Amino acid sequence: MKRWFWVALVLSLCGAFAAAPAGAAHPRPLDLVGDAASFPLDHHLAVLEDEGGSLDVDQLVGADWQDAPRRGLASGTVWYRFTAVRAPGMPADWILAFGEPDIDDVRVFVPDENVEIRLGRHIPSARLALAARRHVAMLTLPEARPVTVYIRLASQHKIRFEEAALWRPGALMFEEVRDSTLFGLHFGVLAVIVTVHALFGFWLRDATMLLYALYVGTNLCRGLTHSGLAAVVFPASGGAVNYMLSGVGLLGGVAAFIFMWDNILGLRKAFPVMHRIYTSAATVMALGLFSLMSPAFPLLVGPALATMLLASIASTVLAALLVWRDPKDVLLKFYLLAFLPVMLGWGTEVAAKLTAMVPDDMGRQITVAANMTHIAILSVAMAYRLGRMQREGMRAEINLAGERMARQRLRTFIDMATHEFKTPLAVIDSAAQMVGLFNGTRHSEIGDRVTTIRRAVKRLVSLIETCLASERDETMAAKLRPVAPAMIVQQAAERNREPNPIGVTIEASSLPESCFADAGLLGIALDALIDNARRYGPENQVVEITARGGDGRITFSVEDRGPGIPDDEVAFIFDKYYRCVGGAGTGTGVGLHLVKTIAELHAGQASYRPREGGGASFGLTIPAPP
Repeated sequence: MKRWFWVALVLSLCGAFAAAPAGAAHPRPLDLVGDAASFPLDHHLAVLEDEGGSLDVDQLVGADWQDAPRRGLASGTVWYRFTAVRAPGMPADWILAFGEPDIDDVRVFVPDENVEIRLGRHIPSARLALAARRHVAMLTLPEARPVTVYIRLASQHKIRFEEAALWRPGALMFEEVRDSTLFGLHFGVLAVIVTVHALFGFWLRDATMLLYALYVGTNLCRGLTHSGLAAVVFPASGGAVNYMLSGVGLLGGVAAFIFMWDNILGLRKAFPVMHRIYTSAATVMALGLFSLMSPAFPLLVGPALATMLLASIASTVLAALLVWRDPKDVLLKFYLLAFLPVMLGWGTEVAAKLTAMVPDDMGRQITVAANMTHIAILSVAMAYRLGRMQREGMRAEINLAGERMARQRLRTFIDMATHEFKTPLAVIDSAAQMVGLFNGTRHSEIGDRVTTIRRAVKRLVSLIETCLASERDETMAAKLRPVAPAMIVQQAAERNREPNPIGVTIEASSLPESCFADAGLLGIALDALIDNARRYGPENQVVEITARGGDGRITFSVEDRGPGIPDDEVAFIFDKYYRCVGGAGTGTGVGLHLVKTIAELHAGQASYRPREGGGASFGLTIPAPP
């Protein structure tokens, strides 16, 4: 087994070996004597190449026949000949049966009996006098007299003459039923694998499972033609269905195989160059499916087999590298193990195509066994992978449940903190009111201080209710609803008019009737800008609030007559905790950062520009409805 693998590998990489020359044909006649159920034609066959496909059966007597060696895949026209002698007492009716099942045009001639039988996949099996998985022809042989039978095989697709034998009719029927049952079980398992993994792939939106289902499906298509069951399953169809299934199985199988392993091994991240090579090779194979019904398709068979073998070798090396990187990954070890039978199977099939040194039946048997072993290992790997995904999903659900509990505890804490914050603020506001009542109009300075305290308390309560309200998440998030931008500006001005009613002015122009915004957060941002203007500007300045719409945006601006921002500090003023050098000690460095955050929550931006005549203009821009 190992010897055949290395032979296949050398052949695929270095080229074909020349077939051993055959001498003149002197095959001995096949004696039909004894109790055997079938009589193989091995060592009884002669072969004749018909390059132009023009020879007639009458021209074969003096032709240059050769001993028939074990043959790889071929195309064109080939003749085979054997002589059979039926011993006295043996039955007269025999069935000639042989494969490869997928051959276009097959004709059987018995000149002595004036018999010509037409077979081949270009004829729907329902129209044949005797239909089976293989090519079969009923022969009536005379007793004790040699009869020469000629078999003409013609195909542009492929020719592989194998398992040729003369069968007793009853024995062949039993063999066909037995083989069909075994193949049916085999393909039934493949169909179940395709269905299950396709359903799980769609359900879990998992590309790996979908590609695996596609790959197994192409194996199913290929197996139907190679086993001959396509003629049984589709009795009314001719060669077109065989070509389609065979092409999908070969080119589609190679493309699906490469795409699948590219996805399984994660080559996009692990080996980007190999990912591009894999993708290109798989795309070329997939595009080859458009040539299924054209004469160009046979030219793609060899490259497709070589591509499959090279992809298997490359994937084995890449899987081994990944296992070396992460020896604890059991799934990667499954994948690595799955490549070994594929390399063996495809290597022998390539060798069977390129040289007669590899027997046809060995290549076919190893390929079928290798594919089944490969699919079995992959099925185990997919089951392990599904189980791992389920375990990861359960862990994610547990973590999510824990996160929800933590969020709920945090929500409870925030609600309690909100209540605890508002209680002392209510006491402060009540005390300020009492001071104001006792003071009356006697001391205007005390009255101004009381008003300032009550305004600060009111603003702080509004800030707490807006940021810590139960309907808002603990992470800052904007609750966008239709609101009137003019109302937002008006309310901000009213909140900030005390103690100097003429210290705030409003100018609004081209505003839409409504926009999607969080009125509470925008109010906080405008309050922060107004407070910032009052803190840094002269005592009796007028703070100007403007709101303008246009070009799909709404811009809220707050302008003052303060010292402005030095040019070398403009890039940092919206950073958290940053305070200008000239304003150290007058703020916390949070207000402008909060304005920027609120603008970004609305998909907008905060800005600054120096004001003409001195001062600063801070803007907050948000999108407006079209």
